[in-house]
Formats: sequence, structure tokens, C-alpha cells
Amino acid sequence: MNKLILLVLLIGISVTAFSQDFESGDINKKSYVRIGLSTPSWQYYGFSGKSDMSDGISTFLTERNPEIINSELKGRIGGVFEVGMIFPLNSINVGDHLRFGINVDWLSLKAQVFNLQGSKNIYNVFATSKIGPSFTYAPAKAIAFDIYAKICPVWAAGIYNNHQNADGNIDVYRGFVQLMYSTGINVKLAIIMLGFEYEFGGLKLKNSGDVYYGNAKDDSNKTPMSGFNATIGFCF
Repeated sequence: MNKLILLVLLIGISVTAFSQDFESGDINKKSYVRIGLSTPSWQYYGFSGKSDMSDGISTFLTERNPEIINSELKGRIGGVFEVGMIFPLNSINVGDHLRFGINVDWLSLKAQVFNLQGSKNIYNVFATSKIGPSFTYAPAKAIAFDIYAKICPVWAAGIYNNHQNADGNIDVYRGFVQLMYSTGINVKLAIIMLGFEYEFGGLKLKNSGDVYYGNAKDDSNKTPMSGFNATIGFCF
């Protein structure tokens, strides 16, 4: 409940920021659209690192579905698409060419894939929004740098093991309306925006039998799903 109250307050602040766009200042409100790579971390699913995941992912998957065996990890890949806006609070003077603001991603769609031996890949998909404070430094008219931290409401997420069970059921785990978090930086060069972001947190995802996907390190129902995003797009 406290997290939902905080989310409502942040949205209210972002609306206030929008109304202040007419005020004088060095920084204008910016909208953006961007795409990029989204790479799962080696701590995904609760593993402690690269070697732990490489050595343990086959056992991890077999524990969740005895029909999945010999799942050697071959690689990780993913993509992200985002539409967002940065609202500067120009009335708060925090320094020359420096402004506090609110950064909102109205929509963030992300897919991450663990490539396994054969065709038994693991697909992870997310539909989220993001909101949080940002600091923007604009040393010149066409150059600006943003540093931000965000709360990420995950409206829907799922894990799909690309393996059909002997009974014909699809091996899918899903969850709705939960929170993750992120922090990152943007570099804006005229209308070009480069972004580098780390997302972290865990989600409770369960299958049609109400069994949670869990994780590799303990008995918690949460599945750690941290990763890195590197994006490029246009701001206007």
C-alpha cells in the first residue's frame, strides 16, 4: 500500500512539472522514443555469477520441469522499446545549467532470452512503466546529461520455457502489477538520445498450477530478474 501511495504522489508531481514548462530555464521538457539491447545479468534467477549460472541452469530447469534435461547455456540476448518524457522543474534552482525533474517512461516493452542447447530457450517478457526523479545537466544548448532513479510498475510479466510438456500444457509462468527498480544515465546530443540503465528487483511468477518459478538460491517465491539496457533513440 505504501508503495502505491508513493507511485500516485510521483505521478502527481510529474503533472505539476508539465504545467511549469512555460517557466524560464535552461532545460525544456523532452519526449523520447528509443530502442536497444537488454541483456540479462548473471544474477538472473538468483544465480551468483556466470560460472554458477552456466553450471547450475540445467539442474535449475529440471527441478521446475523434469522433462527438461541437458540445458546447456549458449548465450543471452534481449531487446527493449520505450516511450517516455522528462519534465524539468525549472522553478527549483539547483545550480547553473542544472535542473531537477521527473523522468517518466509511459511504456516500456522488454524481452530477454536465454539461449540453451537445442531449442529449449527461456523467454522472459515484460510490460512496464517507470517513474522517478532525475537531475539534468545541460552545459550547452544541444548537449544534456540525465542521471535518474525510477520505480518500475510491472503491469504484466512472464517466463516461457520453450518446451511443451508431455500432457500438452505450455510451460508458462506469469505475474501482474508488481514493482521493480532502475537507475541510469541519458546522454542527449541535439535530437539523439543514448541511454544506459540497470534494472533490478524480483517478481512473483506462477504457472496455471499456482506453482511459483522461484529462484536458484533460496525458497523465496520471488525470481530475481536484473539486467542492463543500452538504448538509442530520438528526443523532441
